[in-house]
Amino acid sequence: MTVEPPLRDVVVWRAFRIAGLYALLNALIAILLHLLIGAAGFGATGKWQPGFGASVVLAVLLAPIIETALYFWLPIVLVRKVLGYRPLTPFVTWLACVGPFSFTHYGGSLGRSALTALCTGLVGGSCFYFCFLTAEKEAGLNPFWTTALCHAIFNGTVLTAFGVAYILGFVS
Repeated sequence: MTVEPPLRDVVVWRAFRIAGLYALLNALIAILLHLLIGAAGFGATGKWQPGFGASVVLAVLLAPIIETALYFWLPIVLVRKVLGYRPLTPFVTWLACVGPFSFTHYGGSLGRSALTALCTGLVGGSCFYFCFLTAEKEAGLNPFWTTALCHAIFNGTVLTAFGVAYILGFVS
């Protein structure tokens, strides 16, 4: 006789599975594109500034929650309220999410070029958008927190990769 895990554990596992899948997809595509953009000479315009504690707090804890609220949950809710569920709604919603997300990731302390910001916005924004939609379809999952988790996993992975590259001398 098998013992079923509590429903809460199943829901948490499904959220981590969806978030992890989209974070991995995001990382694989984004890292490849950023390497190609850098090799072509269109990469970052500044140097990476290591501030480990602040980076962890901002990138892994705060940014995923704030950005999920501003760039995914809010646009999705607003566009659906205005347009309803028409055939064009998913595309308009995607634009409303990915456009501001791309713009926000241009420049700043990371010194991203317009091309790397566009890559970050299109790839990351699309992965987070589809994570939200996928979680929304799963019974018992909260799409907001699943997407924030996906964003946190992605940011944590990238931060770890850059930290290792910095320590090994590949990034200055």
